[in-house]
Amino acid sequence: MAEKPEKRTVEQELRELATTLDKYGSGEARLTKEMVTDLSKAIHGIGGHLVDLHHRVEKLEENTPEWTTRGWDPPPGD
Repeated sequence: MAEKPEKRTVEQELRELATTLDKYGSGEARLTKEMVTDLSKAIHGIGGHLVDLHHRVEKLEENTPEWTTRGWDPPPGD
């Protein structure tokens, strides 16, 4: 039984997307309504996770001035 959406982790959601999209991995897949729906859900899901990640990184950078996307800067004066 699938977990409620609010209880699922990002990893679980991404693995489910990958499993859903695996069925289209063969070169013989033809574009169908179901395929377009699955791809649309995957794109929206991944996009949402990327936006969330971006917001978390921005918040981390605001609250921890020495942290950047390059890693940790040494403290001033060292």
